[in-house]
Formats: sequence, C-alpha cells, structure tokens
Amino acid sequence: MTEPDAARPSSGAPSRQAPQTAPRMQTARDAARDAVPVVVGYVTLGLAAGMLLVAEGLSWWWAPVWSLVIYSGTMQMLLVPLAGGGEPLATIALSTGFVSGRHVFYGLGFPLDRVRGGALTRLYAVHAITDEVYALLAARDRRAMSGRYLVAVEAISQSSWVAGTTIGALAGTALASLVGERIELLGFVLTALFVVLAIENWRNHPDTGVLCLGLVAGGVGLAMGGSAALLTALVALAVGLVGLYAWRSRGRGSESPATTAGHEAA
Repeated sequence: MTEPDAARPSSGAPSRQAPQTAPRMQTARDAARDAVPVVVGYVTLGLAAGMLLVAEGLSWWWAPVWSLVIYSGTMQMLLVPLAGGGEPLATIALSTGFVSGRHVFYGLGFPLDRVRGGALTRLYAVHAITDEVYALLAARDRRAMSGRYLVAVEAISQSSWVAGTTIGALAGTALASLVGERIELLGFVLTALFVVLAIENWRNHPDTGVLCLGLVAGGVGLAMGGSAALLTALVALAVGLVGLYAWRSRGRGSESPATTAGHEAA
C-alpha cells in the first residue's frame, strides 16, 4: 500500500484552481512593465514625427521642446505644416482647441485622487494624459493603483515620445545633409499617418454618416484654401457632428414611444 495513492483525489472530485492574482500596480517597475505597448508605439510614431518636423524646414531641437511642452502627437503633426507655413497664431490656437478639446473629458475620468504629491506632481499628472495612457489606465482597477504607478506610467510614456521625436529629428537632419532638398519628400508621412488612422477608426467604428461629414468638411477646407483651410474644415466638421448627433438623438426619442406602444399591444 502506498500513501500517495491513498492521498490522491479521485477523478470525479472537482479540482480547485489557485485564484489568479491581479498584477501589481504600485511601483515604477510595475509601470515600466505595463507601459511597454505605449513605449513601442510612441518611439515608432515619434521617429516619423521628428523627421516630418525637419522636412518642413524647422530645426531639430523643436522636436524635444514640443514633445515636452505640447506632448500631443496629433497636434504636433498638425503644428508642423502650420508653423512651417507661417500661419497666424489665432489659427494655430483655434486648431489646438478643436484637436485637443477631448482631453477635458479625459481629465474628468482620470484617477487624479490616487496621486499623492505636491501641486507640481498633480499638474504633471494632468498634463501627461494622452489617448494611449488613458486607455491603458482605464482598463485597470483604479483602486489598486498607487500614485507612484500612475505618474511613472506617464513619465515613461512621455520619455519614449521625447526620445522618438528627437532621434527622428536628428536622423532627418543627417539625411537632409546627404540628400539635400529631397528630404521634403518625407512630407507624405503626415498624409499617410492620417489615412492609416482613418482606416483603423473605420474598422473599429464604421459610421457612414461621420465618414461623409469628414469628406464634406475636407472638401470645404480645400475650397477655402489658404491659411484658413484647416480651421474652416475643423469648424465645418464640428458643426456637422453636432447636427448629426442632434438628429440621431431626436430620431431615437421619436421611436421610443412607438416601440413601447407596440410592446404593450402585443
């Protein structure tokens, strides 16, 4: 008789699995582990953003300055042709408001209460909110996060963006010294970027109405031309989206009573 056989549970007895523990979200090391996907994306996109900046004739050092102060990939991409073309400051400011206005809503849902620090630490936590960082943190239990973890995720993400744009700008400068004016061909990066983003957004949220509004707004901007092209397109798109939302909300409201009456009659 062997004791292990006697102690072994029968095949019909249910087996207990060890409970899965949630990953730690307390230290900077935990933040570095979770921020890897953001870092890879930021370095890759930052290289293109830095090269695009140099292609517009701006000095390479604008890349780290913008990445530290502005820290918005979309806005930095749009700011390159605006600044390179000498657009009025009012146009740049209004374009910034349209493009980055969504960050107001990010701030409302950001777990700032978990950040334990001085005013500068909390201000940086608000400044460093981006689409990717917000998506990363929103998918996790905010009660399990420490303030150090939150700020570390943001700092690591921004550091990768600064590094990517700076390396890209330096590489673009070196390339310009070799090929001369042909560096301007890199201007296609901005167009390609937004085409890819539009395709990806369509795959995730196919909406014919929004697509048509975007095409119409782009046509209006092209027809306007000049320094007001981008601002005109953004205003047209914003007005169209508000109108589309109101029309759809009104349609859902008018269908609700009829649907309710149909259920009651049945």
